[in-house]
This record gives sequence, structure tokens and C-alpha cells, in this order.
Amino acid sequence: MHEPVNIIQETVNWLETKKEESINTEEIVQFTGYSFYHFHRLFQEHVGMSLHEYVRQRRITSAANKLIYTDTRILDIALSYKFESQESFTRAFRKVYGLPPGKYRTLMRTLLEEKIEQEDEIMEGWFLSGTNSESYEMRRDFENVLKGNASGQLRSIGQVPKEGFGTVMQQFHAKEWLGKRMKLSCFIQTKYVEGTAGLWMRVDGKDGDTLQFDNMQNRPIKNTTGWNHYSVVLDVPESAGAIYFGVMLQGGGEVWMDEFTLVEVDEKTPLTNMMIPENMPSRPINLNFELEFEK
Repeated sequence: MHEPVNIIQETVNWLETKKEESINTEEIVQFTGYSFYHFHRLFQEHVGMSLHEYVRQRRITSAANKLIYTDTRILDIALSYKFESQESFTRAFRKVYGLPPGKYRTLMRTLLEEKIEQEDEIMEGWFLSGTNSESYEMRRDFENVLKGNASGQLRSIGQVPKEGFGTVMQQFHAKEWLGKRMKLSCFIQTKYVEGTAGLWMRVDGKDGDTLQFDNMQNRPIKNTTGWNHYSVVLDVPESAGAIYFGVMLQGGGEVWMDEFTLVEVDEKTPLTNMMIPENMPSRPINLNFELEFEK
């Protein structure tokens, strides 16, 4: 049996190929190896929404993208994403975007034309950092989106040193999270990543020392990948002062990110803190350097 996180990521990849196809319960059971009830619960726990909600969200977002960037008829778009009629598609679309598909198409095309004319695009709340931040740029992308109207993008520009990296990041005060276990999640897509990419989070003490850290170094994202769900889980000690998080890219390539969430989880959720060696012994050993002779 696969680890829950692995099978969820494999399923998300599979669902991306099924956006324009019908999906039944038997297929999901066969693909995952879990009962539908058990997998539905796992998916909700890890991704933060039901399987049905996720599929519907991806179909509506893909439909919105097609409305903007193609001239395909609204009815054809509705049917291709498995809505029974243009009317049912319009109702679902309006709930998400607040406009019927036709008006959304007209408005978004006008807005995007205006944005193309602007030289700089600011991602409010985010900033660019890293060892070679001058070799990277961040921006919003309105075409490659997981949900809604925009995603964040980090990409290399020009030559990047082999060990160089850039990151899109935020920082905030730890006071509301003290004594809690914190789960950071988001969806990430990559293209032509030469080194590695990943979600990261760091908890620093009030004195600036790093208390907890994870940058997915032991489970890196490489090469070209579709949208998928990633998480890091850290404890926030009472002595914590600040929390930092973001998405990093080492080497050349492109990374998209969308739908970040920060939630408190219980102690049953495993930590991903990389500052504690996985194979640390429970007590000191070989204190007299005679261990091999005592066996």
C-alpha cells in the first residue's frame, strides 16, 4: 500500500488527465487501492477539500482559462467539462467567479489587455529573495492557474549558478501560533527545473536562531511536473518570534504556486522538520570506543 501523501499526489496527477472525462467511484477505488470512503476522508484531510470539490474546481478553472484564451463556444466548453447543459455550467461558474461565462470572457480579456501594457506586476505581500535573487523574477500568471484568476510564478532569467537559488516568500509574527503545530500547504507546478524546487517554512526564535525548518530537500520537485499538492509541518515553540515561508527554485526553470493555506494540526500529524536527524539514537553510544570489541 502506498503512503497516504504519495497516493494523494499520484491521484492529483491522474485527475488532471481526467478533467474532460467522466470519473466513477470504481475507477478511484481501482487507482488508489483504498475504499472510496477511506480515500475520500484522506483526501479531505490532506488537501482541505473533498475529492468532488477538487475535480469541480479544476474543471471550472480550466473552463475559465478556455473562455479567455480561446474562442470555443460556451456550450462546447460546458459539455467538454462534463456539465449537463450550458445553464448548469453558468450557475456553477457564477458561484465561483460572480459573473456568467459570456460577461466573464469579455471583462477578463479587457483587463488582461490592460495588464499587458503595464511594465511591472506587484505580488502584494510577497517579496523575492535568495542567494542569487537577481537571476530570478516573480510575477502573477493569469493563464496557468489552479483556481481563480491568477497564480504566482517564480522563474530564472539568464544564467544561474549551479548552487544558486531564488525564492518567493513572506514573513509574519509567530505570536498567534505559539505552542501550536502548523501545516503549510500549497499547489505547485514546475517546468524545466534544472536543480530542485519546493515549498519551505522556517520558524525562528526571538533571538534570530532557527528553531524548526523544512525545505523539502528530502522530497524535492524536479524537472517538469503538473499541479500537485505539497505540505510542510512544523512546531512553533513558545520561544518563537517569526515565521517565514515560500517556494524556492534552485538552478534554472519555472515554478508556479497557488492556493496557500496555513492551518493548525494535532500531534498525530507527523512533523517534517529537517533539523532533527531521522536516525538519531535514543541515547549516547560507544562512549569508550570499544563497541566493536563488545559485540
